[in-house]
Amino acid sequence: GNDNAMLAAVDAKKGQDKAVKQYMEETLQMNHGLLNVMSALDMEVSFQRFLGKYYWIGGFLVLVLGFIGVMNFFNTMAASVLSRKKELALLEAVGMTKKQELAMLVAEGCIYLGGAFLMAVLLLVFGAKTILAHTVGTAFFFQMKLTIVPCVLLLPVLAALAYAIPKYQCDKLQKESMVERIRKE
Repeated sequence: GNDNAMLAAVDAKKGQDKAVKQYMEETLQMNHGLLNVMSALDMEVSFQRFLGKYYWIGGFLVLVLGFIGVMNFFNTMAASVLSRKKELALLEAVGMTKKQELAMLVAEGCIYLGGAFLMAVLLLVFGAKTILAHTVGTAFFFQMKLTIVPCVLLLPVLAALAYAIPKYQCDKLQKESMVERIRKE
């Protein structure tokens, strides 16, 4: 049903498309070396390469944004501990143990983590659909399937960071004596 010049379409039975493609290539290349044979299989391979580029670019962006987020969290916790250095020393002076101080800083980190998780889920639910529909959503191959599973799967990693970073800051803080921390302004 196609009367375009320089185009021929061949229907193959299901599962026979590779054999038909090979036959066409061998026959046409042998007789007419100038003809180009392109099948649905070639288009599928090309399309998979095209999608692969999206996955690589998206994965790279996730890594960069994740690194920025972790560094931001680290800097926030470091600034919090440094700005309250004297306060924490005074709390130690009136009887707060190092274990209680660590628990307080870890709880603060978990509050930051909970707020970030809540914001990520809210942005995903309310903002991502609109943003994706106006950008990638215009592509014919795009299917909208929003999920919070990646956010939930990263919670243990983020919880470990919410513990490790305050612990590191607390250990760093303990290298100075309580008296030195109280005296500094």
